[in-house]
Amino acid sequence: MLPLIISLVIVSIFAFYKYWISIYQTWEKRGIPSVPGKFPHGSSSEMEKRFPGEVINDMYNEMSKYPYFGMYMVRIPWLVIRDPEIIRLVMTKDFNHFRDRFFHKFPEQDKMSQHLFNLPGEQWRALRVKLTPTFTSGKLKGMFPLLLACSEALENCLKSMVGSELNMKLYTTGYTTDTISSCAFGLEPNTINNPDHAIRKLFTFFQKTNLLNKLIIAGEGAFQWLSSFGRRVPIEVEEFLIKLVTDTIEYREKNDIKRNDFMDLLIQLKNKGTIGDGMKEEITEPLDINIDLLAAQTFVFLFAGMETSSSVQNWCLYELALRQDLQQRLREEIDRVLEKHGEVSYQAIQEMDYLHMVISETMRKYPTVPILRRVCTTPFTMPSGDRIERGDHVFIPLFSIHRDPQHYPDPEKFDPERFSPENIGSIKPYTYMPFGEGPRICIGNRFGLMQTKMGIMTVIRNFKVVPCEKTPKTAELMPIMDITMPKKDILIKLVSRD
Repeated sequence: MLPLIISLVIVSIFAFYKYWISIYQTWEKRGIPSVPGKFPHGSSSEMEKRFPGEVINDMYNEMSKYPYFGMYMVRIPWLVIRDPEIIRLVMTKDFNHFRDRFFHKFPEQDKMSQHLFNLPGEQWRALRVKLTPTFTSGKLKGMFPLLLACSEALENCLKSMVGSELNMKLYTTGYTTDTISSCAFGLEPNTINNPDHAIRKLFTFFQKTNLLNKLIIAGEGAFQWLSSFGRRVPIEVEEFLIKLVTDTIEYREKNDIKRNDFMDLLIQLKNKGTIGDGMKEEITEPLDINIDLLAAQTFVFLFAGMETSSSVQNWCLYELALRQDLQQRLREEIDRVLEKHGEVSYQAIQEMDYLHMVISETMRKYPTVPILRRVCTTPFTMPSGDRIERGDHVFIPLFSIHRDPQHYPDPEKFDPERFSPENIGSIKPYTYMPFGEGPRICIGNRFGLMQTKMGIMTVIRNFKVVPCEKTPKTAELMPIMDITMPKKDILIKLVSRD
């Protein structure tokens, strides 16, 4: 009996092994060049040890003679696109073949996952049409006083830190948390000075995911059907946000309060089904605008606006600390423009061209989202004749493209002149996409830029940032897939500009 049991175990293990590695022939069978997959990790065993953008960059360089190539992440075949012209097809020209970011649908019970970034197909399209008017230049001008108040709070906080060595990420995160809280809910949590505030701690759940959910997320790399289980956002975060949105809407409607912020626009969307007066909308399938849906949009607005913008500001101040000549040039522009306008205003920020160049170069060297995902929703034939099937996962290696010397000579050098009026025209389309591109480009990109510019302007106008003994010459990157973050806190020193 024992030999039979042992034999069955051996056969079962071998069968499971063969099943696991069977996926590793996907690209070879189609005649598409690929990085071979090996049990159990796929094309690389380093994804959890190194920054995935750098791991994929090694493959990107290895496969440099191909416009696209296949690879495997655990058991999921991915098509990695290098060629900007094919990226244009996927992101824009033939977008209808690649409308979704994920093959699976997020569980409906995970209410905070039902937001614009995640939604598929017609649901995404219907909501995008509804929300697009939220971030027009006119709406941003209306929110500008809220941003200005938060930038003044940042300035006042940092005045007490002059002479200190700081992890500026803590302060940029506090600033972005306050701006989003103000522009979304009308809250004034002052998290710059109160880092333990509930709204600031709301998103620490990404580091505290329970073991079961971690196993499910890891297992999705092998078995995609597991995506229908588990919860990305803890129930306590969901309940907190739904209550906050519900209470805010009820209070404003009862007291007829208007603040020209994101919540005002969501209230209008809830009550009228549209944003704006008399705006004509593209006809889409009906969309149930309820509190859960509004809370989900607020969730992504909070998380995306807080983390991405604070990360860009942190990288920008780090680079400026290492390059005092660039910092001084930026400071002189800020002084000149503000003297012309007499105050910090929306128009003044728009006229700070070098500030825009500096932030653009920061987002090139440190793209917040290092990989752009798409899923083929209807079969597509490449110009070469290769067939992309429904359900195939596609990604654009943004980190690699932004650091490709063919597109950006001496890519490790921080050089804002790449984005000067004289040089920006030489940047090849679809080689610079910090907010994505095409119909699914980040809907809040204007807000994110404005928030980031206000933060950098506030610091450089009032202080100098300089390196200290603990400031690294080059920063190691954290081994996570979603955001380009330093592996260790980056410390710089804040000194008086006089």
